[in-house]
Amino acid sequence: AMKFLSRLEISLVMGRRGVIPIVTSKMVELSLVHGLTPMSAIGFAYFGSMLASIGHVNEGYRYVKLAKDLVHRFSSKEVAGEVIAIATQTIGYVEPMQTTLEFHMQGHKTALEAGDIRSASLNFNLYCNYLFWCGGNMVNVKTKCEEACLFMKQHKMLAFLLNLRPFLSTIVKLIDKEETPSRFGFDGPAEDVLISSNPSAALIFHFNK
Repeated sequence: AMKFLSRLEISLVMGRRGVIPIVTSKMVELSLVHGLTPMSAIGFAYFGSMLASIGHVNEGYRYVKLAKDLVHRFSSKEVAGEVIAIATQTIGYVEPMQTTLEFHMQGHKTALEAGDIRSASLNFNLYCNYLFWCGGNMVNVKTKCEEACLFMKQHKMLAFLLNLRPFLSTIVKLIDKEETPSRFGFDGPAEDVLISSNPSAALIFHFNK
């Protein structure tokens, strides 16, 4: 059950976000009743993020730190990439934002080693966003965004690509208004279908755009 719920969490990030609290609460409940497993780290990471999102940042921070500690305790590379991606977003509210860059690149690398392309894409996406907000060199931000978009296109991570591509367009326009941003799109109607059928992906896409 825990493994199924853990797989469900990251799918909901770019899909039905409203269901995440239900899945997260169930994972925490199962961990408390039946004991900790490597998958418990995912539940606590999302739970900490959920607490932080409603204003309980310090409490959320403690839970995401617990999640990261569990990853090290169980030496579980299978879940490490996802835990790092989710936990780091809360850590950025407490620790210097620059630390998030190192964490997300670590998460990207760890997820790739485990064959977890979705978590690798999520970490790469978040890295690009934090690199911009940390005041990184704009040309470097553009280069990293292009690398991330190409990675997501090659691995057919369309939902994450839709999230990042408008952000890349903004960076390009800030550097040179005359430059035309690379599309990094998908052939065929897949993109339009995703936007029309996935309210969460559509919201993120149009917000970033």
